[in-house]
Amino acid sequence: MPRATTVRVSPGRSVAFFLSVICALIPSAGAFAQTTAPTDSDPTRPILFSVRPEFYRVGDDVWRAQLTVRYDMAALRNRRWLGGRRGLLVRLELPVAAADAPGVGTEGGVGDAYGQLLVVPRLGRRFTYVLGTGLFVPTASDTLIGSGKWTLAPAAAPVWFLPGGGLFYVKFQNFSSFAGDSDRADVNFFLITPTLIRGIGGRSWVLVDSETMSDWRQDGRTSIKSGVQIGRIVARGFGLWVKPEVYWGPHHDGRWNFKTGVVWYR
Repeated sequence: MPRATTVRVSPGRSVAFFLSVICALIPSAGAFAQTTAPTDSDPTRPILFSVRPEFYRVGDDVWRAQLTVRYDMAALRNRRWLGGRRGLLVRLELPVAAADAPGVGTEGGVGDAYGQLLVVPRLGRRFTYVLGTGLFVPTASDTLIGSGKWTLAPAAAPVWFLPGGGLFYVKFQNFSSFAGDSDRADVNFFLITPTLIRGIGGRSWVLVDSETMSDWRQDGRTSIKSGVQIGRIVARGFGLWVKPEVYWGPHHDGRWNFKTGVVWYR
């Protein structure tokens, strides 16, 4: 998970880091994929560019691998608005994927593109919240690696900043298709994702999360997965992380996932 600053530098840079974390984590395009088998040196406007190799084991004979290229930016404004500072979080994302399913074989190519815009209406010292939406665009080159649907994904998350460096937030996000290929299944599901992030020694971090996915097309049938991410800044402006995930509970939408990330920031 990218960490653009540490808690030992100025408060402004610490806040920028936390916003960068939020920007990088809300939402996870990988979760969506499984359902379908300019600034310079301003420290309050960090830019993050990441490449994320990921592997999803959906079932015994179903898997998906993808390489996601992602651009994130978090911008803070010093002007007062509604009694506090405000922020803007932007993301652009494009995966290159391959998948295999029984009776279909293996297909690969470009996946569905994703764009996101979130706002921070009021930024406090210990608490804030983000509101906004994401949009999936059906750019996939094959039906096996894309939904074929235009999908809107409004999101909200209360965020608590923790003493000593870290944060806890709960993301609420609903994915609902509104246009696209009429021969493809509609998308309509809801995610709840509590997440805890703690810094370690100024250069490493640990993230622990769980996510419930409730499919409204199946009477709210809910799948649960949990994961642990471990990351480290290995050089100035460069970080690495790994994250295994497992599914548990009475309903499984997958078996396990393994995600990695290479991050450049400024």
